[in-house]
Amino acid sequence: MSTQNRTDVLELAVEQVLAAVRPAALGDPVIGARRAEESLRDALRDARPSTDNLALLQALACAEAACEHLKYCEIQEARTLLTAARGQLVLAHERM
Repeated sequence: MSTQNRTDVLELAVEQVLAAVRPAALGDPVIGARRAEESLRDALRDARPSTDNLALLQALACAEAACEHLKYCEIQEARTLLTAARGQLVLAHERM
């Protein structure tokens, strides 16, 4: 899989998880956080780039940290990190 495709997969996962953990979308925060964490971890497994694109590496680090917050149902912290990841992914696309 090319780096571009991996970046797209990660970007889609970040967007989907951000939507899934919106306060209005969370019926049961614990179940929602667990599902979001699982989805994001799956995308991260597929998104391991061998690149020197610093923005992409930072996006991955933010997404990984968001997974840890989701693990403990720390929704707001996870949303903050996912928003940062989204910003880094925009920069990553510009540098490709």
